[in-house]
Amino acid sequence: MTVRVRVRLLTGLLGTAAAAVLVFGVWPALLGSSGLELGRGMVPMPAPQPVLSVAVLPDDGFGDRWQATAHEHHELFAWKDTSDGTRDAATGLPPVELFTPTMRLSIWGPTWDDRIGIAGPELAAQALILLVLWLLWRIVRTVPTGEVFTTANVRRIVSIGLVVAVGGSAVQLLGFAAHKAIVARSAAAGIVDVAFSFSFVPLAIGATVLLLAEVFRQGVRLRAEVARLV
Repeated sequence: MTVRVRVRLLTGLLGTAAAAVLVFGVWPALLGSSGLELGRGMVPMPAPQPVLSVAVLPDDGFGDRWQATAHEHHELFAWKDTSDGTRDAATGLPPVELFTPTMRLSIWGPTWDDRIGIAGPELAAQALILLVLWLLWRIVRTVPTGEVFTTANVRRIVSIGLVVAVGGSAVQLLGFAAHKAIVARSAAAGIVDVAFSFSFVPLAIGATVLLLAEVFRQGVRLRAEVARLV
């Protein structure tokens, strides 16, 4: 397999990955019912769209509400019909529903702020993925020229490591803060709270990429020294 064929194959794989992110990530987050819903239900989605929901855990008021609703088969958030539509019976806010044992809180009447809180972190994560793919594409483009070991590519690899480590961690924290705000202004406030989770995988992957960038940097330095000797 020639270098040119390999470059075309890698370029095709990167393009396919970018298209998948746009179709299955950006498209639903912008236009789907579980995202910003800019399509207003008139734009076809690549997959069924779930109800807007967040992962939660019991808060201080969960026990009292559980006991108070025992005779109602533990329907923690009862609904009632009003002149403004279906509302939460206890607060009059848009209805919510808690699914157990998965502990997913569905927001049935999301506001624009709620939609931004869900779609914003998702779009940020997809933007980071697209940025990484673009940087990889820039590196692949240098293969046919034989100028792979350059300071420009070192900077690109360092950028990839920082995007994954810093950006990936920041998106997780942004998502937690956004979801916490959604629950805090919903009918479930004080009954449930957002479950905090943080993965160190982006930090580990980013650190590994930065180490590889340093190895790459040393290769560039050695190549420059050899070139000067010749």
